[in-house]
Amino acid sequence: MNTKTPSTSQKLKLRDLWGYASGEGASSITMNGFSNFGMLFYTQIMGMSPELAGIALSIATVWDAVTDPLMGTISDRTVTRFGRRHPYMLVGGILLALSFLALWFVPESFRGEKALFGYLLCINILMKTAFTVFVVPFTALGFEMCKNNDDRARLQGVRFGFNMIINILFGGFGWILFFRNGKAVDGTTIDGTKIHENFLNMGGVLTTVTVLLILFCVYVTYKFAEKGMVKAAGETMSDHVKAFVHDLKDVYSDRLVWLVFGFFGLAQFAMLVVSQVQMFTYVEYMKFSAFEKTFVHTGGMVGFMLGSLCLGSLVKRLDKKKTGFLAMIINSSGCLALLAVFTGGLMSSQAVPLFEDPDGCPFHLSCIVFGLLQMLWWGGCGILVPTATSMIADLSMVKKLKTGEVTEGRYAAGFSFFTKAATALGLFVTGYVLKSVGYVSGAETQAVDTVNKLALITFSIGPILMVISFFVLRKYPIDRAYMESLQENQDG
Repeated sequence: MNTKTPSTSQKLKLRDLWGYASGEGASSITMNGFSNFGMLFYTQIMGMSPELAGIALSIATVWDAVTDPLMGTISDRTVTRFGRRHPYMLVGGILLALSFLALWFVPESFRGEKALFGYLLCINILMKTAFTVFVVPFTALGFEMCKNNDDRARLQGVRFGFNMIINILFGGFGWILFFRNGKAVDGTTIDGTKIHENFLNMGGVLTTVTVLLILFCVYVTYKFAEKGMVKAAGETMSDHVKAFVHDLKDVYSDRLVWLVFGFFGLAQFAMLVVSQVQMFTYVEYMKFSAFEKTFVHTGGMVGFMLGSLCLGSLVKRLDKKKTGFLAMIINSSGCLALLAVFTGGLMSSQAVPLFEDPDGCPFHLSCIVFGLLQMLWWGGCGILVPTATSMIADLSMVKKLKTGEVTEGRYAAGFSFFTKAATALGLFVTGYVLKSVGYVSGAETQAVDTVNKLALITFSIGPILMVISFFVLRKYPIDRAYMESLQENQDG
């Protein structure tokens, strides 16, 4: 096994960062695509109750999280002439795209809430399994590519920045690309998210782009594959089980890992709930037109992208823990400002029409204010996500320097497990949040009290959870000086 640690003077080229990040584009399309529009599709189009949809999505995500540690061990201990990561990235990526397509093309035989629940659960489990097979080796590859502290921040920043670039193209602009309003026979306007064919068109286009991004990523990163390693002879099933147990103990006995898991798990839960509930706030509370939805939703993605792309510079100046604190201040201030402006009565949801969009709908000043303030929330989140990922990469390097073992897969899997566990909890909670405020699936309009409560939750839950997350992060002790000292001792 090759345990030599390359010099920290090696710096990844910009084209390598973006080549690797192309794989994150596939993750963005499938995960964000369903996160953005899946709940709307299954409640508004398919007529499924929100709590059942939330249960189906959360069960699949729990399954996804449970399989992560196994995939980490498998990937770390795989030996092929194509490397230990790339075969899984290719197979998992293609299956991910195909299962994503199946989520939107629901066969006619699966009608009725029980049948639909079973279909959503099974296909989502398949998609989540494919995602695990792809994303754990993909994340581990990113850890392996980086040989110094700053590169780990740079790569993760570009990775998640590209995630949002793709999300802007197909999520933010998705309202215009796929969900333009229609006209009923009597001439009345039909909201684009209530037209079935729009979701089918979106599913077909996004699946095609996902496949292309997977193939490109595997091709351009193949030069980083660690090939030609020697496999231990005579390994039995018992040996594999022991290796899996060893890897689990190795990751979950690391106290520092739990600090990162804890602070980011809270942040991820907050991001998931806000992202799910805000879609209903756009439609029901703010009553945005298709172009206003595009402006606001895209603005949030731009904020996330800018936060991620700034990570390298921020970490260089502040180090990672202080960068995390700054991110929490930025995103919480955005949500609190939205709470003050809209639920506090400073501005109404339809305040001051400025002009008419191409569909003839008014574009309001309130939309601009909402969009700019929401950018702060997602900008802070765009800093937090790659910061936490790069912290896990640091801890993986610490373990590798101390033991000489291949650790990237198990640490990537451990981080992925907690991220998905927080996501599963968020999906589960979202369904019951919608039920608790009185949301009625398939209804043309919702009660005023219901939409007011939806807005209140959207604007307040994020800052509350970020405060708790802050107190966990402040205990994290690793900084640049520690990493550089450890590397110097190893080189010496």
